[in-house]
Amino acid sequence: MYGLNYRIPHSRQDSGQGKREEKSALKQGNQGTLMIQNNRIEQNDHSPSPLFHGIQKFSVQSSQSTSANHSKQSSISKPKQTQQMSFLNYLMLKKEDEEQDKQVTQHQQKQQSFQQNNYFTNDLQIQRNMFNFLYVIGVGGFGKVWKVEYKKTGQTYALKEMSKALIIAKKSVNSVMNEKNILSNLKHPYLVNIYYAFQERENLFLALDYMQGGDLRYHVGRMRRFSEDQTRFFMACIFLGLEYMHSQNIIHRDIKPENLVLDKNGYVRITDLGIARLLRPDNAQDTSGTPGYMAPEVMCRQNHSFSVDYFALGVIGYEFMLGRRPYTGRSRKEIRDQILAKQVQIKRSEIPDNWSLESADFINRLIQRKPSNRLGFNGAQELRQHTWFKNFPWQKLYNKELKAPFIPHQSEDNFDARQISIENEENTELIQQKAMMLRRNSIQTQFDGYDLNNFTQTSEPIKQQLNNINY
Repeated sequence: MYGLNYRIPHSRQDSGQGKREEKSALKQGNQGTLMIQNNRIEQNDHSPSPLFHGIQKFSVQSSQSTSANHSKQSSISKPKQTQQMSFLNYLMLKKEDEEQDKQVTQHQQKQQSFQQNNYFTNDLQIQRNMFNFLYVIGVGGFGKVWKVEYKKTGQTYALKEMSKALIIAKKSVNSVMNEKNILSNLKHPYLVNIYYAFQERENLFLALDYMQGGDLRYHVGRMRRFSEDQTRFFMACIFLGLEYMHSQNIIHRDIKPENLVLDKNGYVRITDLGIARLLRPDNAQDTSGTPGYMAPEVMCRQNHSFSVDYFALGVIGYEFMLGRRPYTGRSRKEIRDQILAKQVQIKRSEIPDNWSLESADFINRLIQRKPSNRLGFNGAQELRQHTWFKNFPWQKLYNKELKAPFIPHQSEDNFDARQISIENEENTELIQQKAMMLRRNSIQTQFDGYDLNNFTQTSEPIKQQLNNINY
């Protein structure tokens, strides 16, 4: 094999004299290369890799060797010709370097601008052992929710631990990937926001805002009903979260008390975006949801829009007022049959004491079966302008300057520990059945791209290619 600097002589005459010329050319080439290297050091820019330096040296030496081979055909002296070729190569390489440096600078400026407008990340690989696991505060469809403390900062988070085996068993890979992707593009005071996402071989993890007040299902179970002021405050908080999501072209599609959590001051936030979707004109096949809160158009496999979330909001208001849902049943079919049979409305005789007629009208207009008759079908301003919210201090609510009419217990985490043991028993068998599958690379690659390290949003971020999410 020949080295990079080896050159085969073209003639006997060239073989002797050419070697001397080659040494001179190599010396000149090395000087040119040294000049280029010094130029890069002075510019203090991103230098090409050592391999690229090697290619540059070879390019200079090769050109100069060719110059030596044809020296007799030139009227210019050999040393002068060599110097000119070296200088030309130097200028060409310098121009290439300047162009490359310009591209690197432009890329860095774009990256810096994107980070300033959206979020900052660093190269730290987030892992489970970076958190202190305190205790379980809730359960989900794929595992537990822990109260944790990030060791580096002492910050408290709710860490959602999801079993990959359960996700595979329930055919919900797209759902969990979808939730992380959407959360990564949203930030709002009435949403439960994301901070970290990471994974191990057996589990996925999401670090979210810690909500000490528990979910509304827990409090409905204890209170049975709420007052008008409490219900209006809750519904206003939920509305602000939905209004923001809809402005980002996203439908939640699973608004229910289990997915509405309170902070320690009594403000409600929306969580669990597993079946949330970017609005599309043809979405009749997106039929996931909870039947008791599911809009008729979703139940009947029709195209739907943001008003499905307002229907669920109306069901919650109905439940808070009367202690029951408007449509009930033991199965999805029974609930659908009830919806198709008649339009439920709150009658004047059913309105509890100390509740206004305006409150009943607001709820009745939200639970309309026909979307075009539903409050909010023509935009969020219809809810703001309803008489029940006349003179409501929306800006103070957004800034969280109001005193909430319902404050959760401060000395506890407001969750039902019995529910955790029930979920554990149901999930253990499924996890054992699917655990062996996690050894396959083909299974693990389904979770590629889940990690999100040190996610700290500084402003409301733009949507990032949500159209590419596979539903």
